[in-house]
Formats: sequence, structure tokens, C-alpha cells
Amino acid sequence: MEPTNHISIQTFCQYHGIESRLIFTFQELGLVEIVQEKEEFYLEEEKLTKLELIVRLYKDLELSPEGVEVVIGLLDKIEKLQEENLSLKRKLRSSLK
Repeated sequence: MEPTNHISIQTFCQYHGIESRLIFTFQELGLVEIVQEKEEFYLEEEKLTKLELIVRLYKDLELSPEGVEVVIGLLDKIEKLQEENLSLKRKLRSSLK
């Protein structure tokens, strides 16, 4: 029986047509967190959106796991810069009032 708010790696991999060892490779690269309960391995449901993006990059763009790591790192940096830019715009607007 699967823990609440988790999906088994086996179920995720079957749905996406990938091998489970790929998920463990992504874990080694720091892209995914795996939860182990007894002898089963699970993924947290709230992190599935990011993992599905990772799988799409891997499959659709035919990137290596290391290539996916680079792209995810760049996307994270872009998101951080966008948040910083928005914050600076807000500060600028409030200082002009």
C-alpha cells in the first residue's frame, strides 16, 4: 500500500514509459527526492510537476540526464532572476510614490 501523498516509482515509470533507474539517476544529480518505505520507493505527489518536466526534457528533447540537470539549473536561475526583478520593480514603484 502506498503512503499518503506519494506515488510509487514503478507506477510513475510505467505511466511515462521510462525505466526506474532513470529516476535514481535524477536523484543522484539532485533533481529528484525519493522516499523509501520498507522495500518500496516513492515520489512525493507535490513534486511530480517538476519530475514530469524533467522527463519531458529527457524524452522530447533527447537530453542526457546531465543535460537535463543543466537545463533545470538554468530554469531555476531564470525563475530566481524573474522574482528578484519583480521585487526590485515593486521597490522602485513604492519609492517613486
